[in-house]
Amino acid sequence: LAERPHFSGPTDAYVGELVVAAGLERRGIATELMAAAEAWAAQHGYAFIALETGAANDPARKLYAALGFLEEEVRLTKAVRPG
Repeated sequence: LAERPHFSGPTDAYVGELVVAAGLERRGIATELMAAAEAWAAQHGYAFIALETGAANDPARKLYAALGFLEEEVRLTKAVRPG
C-alpha cells in the first residue's frame, strides 16, 4: 500500500500488487487482504483506494467488482519497434 495522486487531483491509497500464492486461490485470502487495505486507507484518512489489473484478468476484475470497485479509466498500450 502506498499513496498515489489521482488524475483528478486528490491523493488515493493505492494497492500496487495483490498476489495470492499458486494453489491458495479461492480461499478468501485476496478478500481479506483487500479488507485490510481498505481499513488502512480509512485509518489514514484517504477517501478512495485504487488499483490496476489486467484487462484480461477476469477473476481479479470480478473480485474487485464484488468488493465495490468501479472501473474508472482505460490504459492503452502499443508495442513500437526500436528505431
